[in-house]
Order: sequence, then C-alpha cells, then structure tokens
Amino acid sequence: MLIQTGDLWHFRVRAVDGEIGRIHDLHVDDRRWVVRDIVVDVGHWLTGHLVLIRPAVVVSLDHGHQTIHVALTAEQIADAPGIETHPPVARQNRVEPYEYLGLPFLLSGLESFSPAVAIAEFSRSDSSRFRHCDPHLRSLRELGHYGIEAIDGEAGHVEDWLVDAHTWRTRYTVVKTACGRSRRHVLLPVHELGAISWSARAIYADIPRDAISHAPEYEPARLSDADYEIRLDGWYGHPTYRGQATRR
Repeated sequence: MLIQTGDLWHFRVRAVDGEIGRIHDLHVDDRRWVVRDIVVDVGHWLTGHLVLIRPAVVVSLDHGHQTIHVALTAEQIADAPGIETHPPVARQNRVEPYEYLGLPFLLSGLESFSPAVAIAEFSRSDSSRFRHCDPHLRSLRELGHYGIEAIDGEAGHVEDWLVDAHTWRTRYTVVKTACGRSRRHVLLPVHELGAISWSARAIYADIPRDAISHAPEYEPARLSDADYEIRLDGWYGHPTYRGQATRR
C-alpha cells in the first residue's frame, strides 16, 4: 500500500490507550531508502516536541480517519527518544544562531556575556549533540524541497515521496519536471537516485534528463493500477536510457 508523505503528515498517532500527537516526518537510510524512524510531534501546538518511534510498532493505518495505530501506550510514546538523539543530516548540519554569530550564548534563557563560560558550555553541548551522527539518515520532509539533477542537467524538483506502508520502504519520489513549457509530475524510482548534497539541496539521478521528463505522467489515482507500475518499470528499464546512464 503506497501513501504520499504529504498525506501522511496529517495522520494522528493513536496509542493503545488514546491519541497522542501526529506524524511529523520519516527518517530514511539513503542507501536502501528504508524508514528507520517515524518522527512524532507530541508537543503543544506552540511548543512542538519531536520523538522517534520504530515502524515495527505500527499496527495499522486508517486512511479514512487519517490515523496511525501503534502498539505503545501514550506514556511510552511521550517518553520515546527525542529527535536530538538521532538527528538526520539536515539537523546535523544546521547552524544555530549562537554558533554562527558567536557570543552572546544563551544559557537557560539568559544571555551569558562571559566568553569563558560560553565556550565551555558550547564545547560540552557540541560534543554530545554530534555523538550519534549518521551521514546516511535523511528527513523525507526536508528532501521534499530538493532539486533533481540528472546526468545531463536539472530535471526538476521533488514535490513528494511515496512510501510502502506495509514494508516501510520509500518506493518513488514525485518529481515536478523542469523541461519544456509544460510542467508534468512523474514518478522516479528511488533506485535511480544517487548522491545527495545537503549544501546544494540536490539529489543526483544516474539517468538522462529526458528519461525523467518524458516518463509516464503521474496521477495519484493511478497508484492502485498495477499496469501503471509495470509500464513505469519498463520505461526506466529501457536500454536507450540504461546505455546512457553513467555512475557518479
């Protein structure tokens, strides 16, 4: 069962003893595109608190009520590890204002104007924050705004992702093409994706631009059409494009 992440962000999380929070993001391993963590916002609407739960605890998805049922209590979800314990690349590389500007450094809501104190505190927090960095952990919400670079130029940009809610694997990226006057939406299988650049906000695909821009047009209603996926696989497996692709 494929679901767009844009729809998934509206899903509420229901524990065994009641509702708690909503889905905020999915973290994936960019080598196999497997969902590693489901990010749940359990905080107040003004003060979000993001925690991580594993896909293995998901019991079912209720599309009609936009609810995901999990085999945890509300307390277990609220006490789950915070996003800072296993941040995706986007958060690992985020530069906080105090890091970019230097002093003053905020301590417990108060400004410290002592350079010695500020540097000491920064050193302690910095070393703990980057202890569990994973260079392959990506936020699908963050990647939802990246450009797609084919082997011969820009092919468009990511507008959404399609995830299999049974296996929790990312299957396709929804691309808004950049070629020609008409803008089309097409699906690009994740196995065609290569390197990802956080600084350039780009994902590199190992096929020509025309292979993406002329792919069968994507319509969400056609996801349940098995023939459409067969044609899509056949399109990207065509020897015309396979022969032109070069590994980066």
